[in-house]
Amino acid sequence: MGFGGALYSGVSGIRAHQRMLDIIGNNLANINTYGFKSSRLLFSDMLSQTMAIGANGNTMQVGKGVKFASISSDFRTGDMETTTNPLDVAIDGEGFFVVNGGSQDFFTRVGAFDIDSNNYLIDSTTQYNVLDVNSNNIIIPKDSTVSGKATSKIDLKGNLNAKDIKEEAEVLIMDNILAEGGTAATTATELNDLDTNTTDYVAGDIIRISGTQSDGTTVSATYTYAAGDTVAELIAAINTAYSGDATASLDASGKIILKADTSGNDKLTLDLTDNGSNTGKTTWTEHTFGGSTYTSSVNIFDTQGTQHTVSLRFTKQMDNKWDLTASMDSKDGTFASSDNTITGITFNNDGTFSASGDTTLQFKFNGISTTQSVIFDPGTSGKKDGIIQNGSYGSSIDTSQDGYGFGKYDSLSIDSAGTIKIKYTNGIIEELTTLKLALFNNLNGLNKVGNNLYEQTASSGEAIYASANSGRAGSIRSGALEGSNVDMATELTSLITAQRGFQLNTKVITTADEILAEVVNLKR
Repeated sequence: MGFGGALYSGVSGIRAHQRMLDIIGNNLANINTYGFKSSRLLFSDMLSQTMAIGANGNTMQVGKGVKFASISSDFRTGDMETTTNPLDVAIDGEGFFVVNGGSQDFFTRVGAFDIDSNNYLIDSTTQYNVLDVNSNNIIIPKDSTVSGKATSKIDLKGNLNAKDIKEEAEVLIMDNILAEGGTAATTATELNDLDTNTTDYVAGDIIRISGTQSDGTTVSATYTYAAGDTVAELIAAINTAYSGDATASLDASGKIILKADTSGNDKLTLDLTDNGSNTGKTTWTEHTFGGSTYTSSVNIFDTQGTQHTVSLRFTKQMDNKWDLTASMDSKDGTFASSDNTITGITFNNDGTFSASGDTTLQFKFNGISTTQSVIFDPGTSGKKDGIIQNGSYGSSIDTSQDGYGFGKYDSLSIDSAGTIKIKYTNGIIEELTTLKLALFNNLNGLNKVGNNLYEQTASSGEAIYASANSGRAGSIRSGALEGSNVDMATELTSLITAQRGFQLNTKVITTADEILAEVVNLKR
């Protein structure tokens, strides 16, 4: 081979390391290019020349230099960089977005999308159309609207306080029962037989009845005891004192309940005390009165999508039993048959919902000839998926309903499965379509065509189409772009190695040249 072999080997080394420098330079140049995949060069030696066969039969060979065997890309996922733009999407894992350039499909890791003047979802760099799972161009309906939907059901969730925490209420419930021998009293139970009667009453003893009517008017009356009087006579005296504004009764548990005759008035109060000159006495402080009323509201939409605010009033009727009364401004409409109350909302001993009366109310909204039925759903009996009654915290009822008003396009979002969702101004969210992802068995067989795009080749194999989060396909990260996966430290280290390799090969050439010069000088 002579001295020329060293020269050619040095030249091949220079060429190879020059290519290595080109690749490193390209990697570093694209260190801030979204979705860029770093490349690496693999060297291999050239065909060696057999000079002779040794005495031991081994061949004696001299190499003829170096060449680059392959250039491959590192397809590991780069870091996710948050942009907060919902049209920026990244693939966390395997896969490529699919865009159409008119005559063919291209593939990209960079989901920097935009919407063009025709509302098509496009790749912002190339203006190519982004494809969905059905290989269709994606049109974002920025000019679309949604008609209103009438409310048909309202879900009620939350807590009604089990404690009678208000002195003023529409319904007053005696805190502790009237009892005889530990058993609930009846209207026939004599007052002197009550467990809390400490000294028997005698004829002429007075029990004072004081408080306020449901509208706040002061009540001040007396009941004069007659021999053998029962709880019934005391209740009759209370009814006389409130003269048609409220009615008292004794429930099965032995508690006196005073209920306003007109719903919505909640200033009712009641206090029973013995006159100071009485012979008989009852510990009336153990039988104070209190009530519970809680108000909330819900927006109901009629058949034309018009919103109406309906007030909800929960009133405790007795232990573990409430009524719900709905009301609205007359400018909105009325209730069919003037029936606006759901009665008998009862609770179990563990606070779970038990049962209720008919929970459907009929609305007659102004301007609409038909009656609209709306179900008020308090939950499932025996469960805590709706209204509960618990004394550990205050009342709080949340409402949700299935109606909505007219809405216009507001914004879009893309979830982890690549599904594009459109949100309207009325809060309605509709699924539009799903982004198409492509997988390849041989990623390094793809052909880079610039602008962060790849095209398939015979070496890469046909694209395998999928949706995000299925099979090998990665998940979608909305509001983020995939950064370059170039490792700066690795590239700089390789840069030094390439530089030294280049220098060493130039040294081989200069050394071989000097030796050749000496051979030429032998003639002198």
